[in-house]
Amino acid sequence: MSTPVWTWLPGSNEPVLAAHVDVDAGGGRFVYEADYKRRQSALPLDPMHLRLGRGAAAIKLPGEHALPGVIQDAMPDGYGRDRLQARHARELGPLELLSLGPPDGVGAIEVCRDIEIKLRWTPHTLHELIEQVQLLDEDAPSSRAIRRMNDDGGTSAGGERPKATIEDEGSLWLAKLQDRGDAPHLPAREFVVMQMAAELGLNVPRIRFIRHDQHEVFLIERFDRAGDPRRPQRHLYASARTVLGLDAGAMPGDARRSYLVLADRLRRWIADEQHCRQDLSELWRRMAYNALVGNHDDHPRNHGLLHTGEGWRLSPVFDVTPLPGFAGLLALSVLPDGSQACSAHNLLSVCSHFGVELPEAVAWLGNAAQHVAGHWQPRLRDQGVQDGYVARFQPAFVMATELAEHPEQLATAAEKVEAQGRRGKRSRRPGQRTNWST
Repeated sequence: MSTPVWTWLPGSNEPVLAAHVDVDAGGGRFVYEADYKRRQSALPLDPMHLRLGRGAAAIKLPGEHALPGVIQDAMPDGYGRDRLQARHARELGPLELLSLGPPDGVGAIEVCRDIEIKLRWTPHTLHELIEQVQLLDEDAPSSRAIRRMNDDGGTSAGGERPKATIEDEGSLWLAKLQDRGDAPHLPAREFVVMQMAAELGLNVPRIRFIRHDQHEVFLIERFDRAGDPRRPQRHLYASARTVLGLDAGAMPGDARRSYLVLADRLRRWIADEQHCRQDLSELWRRMAYNALVGNHDDHPRNHGLLHTGEGWRLSPVFDVTPLPGFAGLLALSVLPDGSQACSAHNLLSVCSHFGVELPEAVAWLGNAAQHVAGHWQPRLRDQGVQDGYVARFQPAFVMATELAEHPEQLATAAEKVEAQGRRGKRSRRPGQRTNWST
């Protein structure tokens, strides 16, 4: 039996029935509702893989229990999935996870038979969360506050770390707290690097940091929600995994797990040329920033596209955390040969594919390195992180430190890229264009 798929159209805080989906051992089947397709304001939930079309033909999805990528993006995952399965004391199938999870998943899609159950859900407040944090013993994991507040329930927001959608100041926020098995000070580290990213001009949502004794809370505003937090408007969202056409098991080494391929896909998804140029430049700067702050958790679920109501855009930055085990490799490949190495030379050698001129890339990378190198330590101390822990995080910031202390390395890298460009022009056939999206 098929399950209804609901969506929120731009500017509306009420869902409409858009489609039905069904999955079994033989694959999946997705079909738009005829009434939805007749709506003048109807949007394809995914403009590449779920086009509206004119007929009533179903879209077939290969693979066992296959679901469209944009629906997988809305499904409880990681921490949220674990909490739901613990509550129901069994493993839940994908449609069960979608139906039973709270309506705080990313984007503007709900998959369930009774949408009214979802609409009756209301978020807890920041005040309620802080009350639970204040009741914790000093040595208790901060994440216990979320479990108590939610009565051991879950969330449909993805990711492995404990989190909850909460209301404060008339907006919805995602609250992230430290779990028992986490590396130290994850909330403080995420806040500091997101703060610096905003200062460097990246598109960062509003963020906040709260400390109570040893317990840390990182807050990031939900960029996929707008208006009344109790009855919000919702924006369609597609993760980079969906945009790249990757399945859940795609590992490093897959040619599509690439910043270059993602740039090519942005050219297809973003219709407005000016917006596309802006977002391609932003994507290059995010790649470079991940290298400067040692974030190798930049996997395809940690990038995405958002439908703003006017069209698809690169979503704001999220999930950027400096990781002490950083070894100069990103999760997405940087070079056309599949290399994930994010040296200054490699970053500069591909900047033109993102529409960024080499002098502009050199200037931005040098300025960003100076800013990160000069601020990450005092910022962490400002958030209550002790010197011993600050020293542990040094490996994440090695590249920023080296480029700040030795700017000649950046100049040398730029000279090599220029020389390679001259050789490439001599060897390239007239009119030949490079494209990595195949």
